[in-house]
Amino acid sequence: GVISLEENTRSTVFHLMSVEASQRLYIREVREQFPQDQLREWEKATVGERRFFAFDHFGSLGTTEILNRVRYMVKILDCKWVFLDHLSILVSGLEGEDERRNIDQLMTKLRSLVEETRCALVLVSHLRRAAGSDRGHEDGKAVSLSHLRGSQAIAQLSDAVIALERDQQAEDPNAANTTTIRVLKNRYAGETGVACHLFFNRDTGRLHEVENLGDSPDGQMDIETETI
Repeated sequence: GVISLEENTRSTVFHLMSVEASQRLYIREVREQFPQDQLREWEKATVGERRFFAFDHFGSLGTTEILNRVRYMVKILDCKWVFLDHLSILVSGLEGEDERRNIDQLMTKLRSLVEETRCALVLVSHLRRAAGSDRGHEDGKAVSLSHLRGSQAIAQLSDAVIALERDQQAEDPNAANTTTIRVLKNRYAGETGVACHLFFNRDTGRLHEVENLGDSPDGQMDIETETI
């Protein structure tokens, strides 16, 4: 189940089809290079399998509606995983000017819903601006739990917190297209730290695991390395 508050369901579908096709179909110019029959085959192999459900939203949403949508996806549509993207835009639509309190209340309700339904909820959260440093997160600054925007309830109530770091402005194109996956919290096993590095292939739109930050997948990756 996908509740993406910054894009429409059409965009979400093209992103999923892109994984199946190993082509960046979410870019119109790329998509137009393929015949409709081929696009329909990729659609059938992804969203056409009836294993994916997206919430077609319009306008701002309240907490109750979001909770009801998640509960419906899990209990009626049998979704095991629900992706909610993202927390900041959801909180911005709530009444009151106290963002921290709004996040506290919403996180408590989401945590209770997860315990009730036993689903896996992946919640996207933005980061606050790094204080006392000229280097921002867009320059690859390492993320810590204190960088979560709005409230510490995000970290306290989550079972796991996983940060994605990338130096978008790096001169080395390999480094600029490599994301570091850092585990900040792991309630289950307790193991934290850098988990892996993922290289983004601009031709296929796929991610490949590489051993070190800035490695090129050509000649550096084991041929058996799984493509995500």
